[in-house]
Amino acid sequence: MTDGHERLAGVSSTALFVGITRAAESRRQDRLFEDPLATRFVDAAGAEQQVAWTQGEGRLFTEAMGDYFALRTRYFDDYFMQACAAGCRQAVLLAAGLDTRAFRLHWPAGTRLFELDQPEVLDFKEHVLQGEVPRCEREVIAGDLREDWPALLMKQGFRADEPTAWLVEGILVYLTARDADHLLDRIGALSAPGSHLAVEHVTRSMVNTDRAQEAAAASPGGIMNMLSGLWKNEMAQPPAEWLADHGWSAEEELLTDLAKRHDRPVPPAFDPALPGTGRVRLLAADR
Repeated sequence: MTDGHERLAGVSSTALFVGITRAAESRRQDRLFEDPLATRFVDAAGAEQQVAWTQGEGRLFTEAMGDYFALRTRYFDDYFMQACAAGCRQAVLLAAGLDTRAFRLHWPAGTRLFELDQPEVLDFKEHVLQGEVPRCEREVIAGDLREDWPALLMKQGFRADEPTAWLVEGILVYLTARDADHLLDRIGALSAPGSHLAVEHVTRSMVNTDRAQEAAAASPGGIMNMLSGLWKNEMAQPPAEWLADHGWSAEEELLTDLAKRHDRPVPPAFDPALPGTGRVRLLAADR
């Protein structure tokens, strides 16, 4: 078990970045959700890891993305509650990171939530969460999405014959198109009729904007170069069509509509009115 200061590197480091934005959102009076545990993750990571996201280009990136992550979090919060209302009593968070939905959402009685992520992420997370009681039955699974994670899920008690609410949040950018197809095939094989799926898809242009490239050139070892190096997904097919090809019927929530509904600005990195910005797709699907 980590002492709470084990370094979160690479993709795992971005989990801390998301935690920082969720902690900041929780301090707002007009917050879209409240995540009191996010601050504990940030504090436990220590000043050395925080500084990458709270100073220099990291701070600018965190501030620029804050509204987007607040909107994304609220969108997927609502998705889970809607899926539960439709009858799902199993939920799966793939690459769960520092997600705390098990502790802060009001799950229906009998809900079982499975969280899967890398061992080092879960070691850090479980250390910080000691003494906290989830609002649903919670199963924590150490595994890698590139390996046989379905077997680990089944071993932990997952039922493939029951409707499941799946979340693929903040994952696709780190997967090649082939790996993303393989992931969706595996999800489909485990999804009984009545299952639901929510997906986030972001185009690479988010890290290819002029501003992002200027930041990368100014700091060769900085955040933008790290994110660009981690980015793998070059999928050109519209994500709704991609989901349909895998047997899912999807509805997309336009970021502009989501922002308007919650009275938030469209984050500059994704504003369709600005040239050269990234595009984001938030989709909920069923089968």
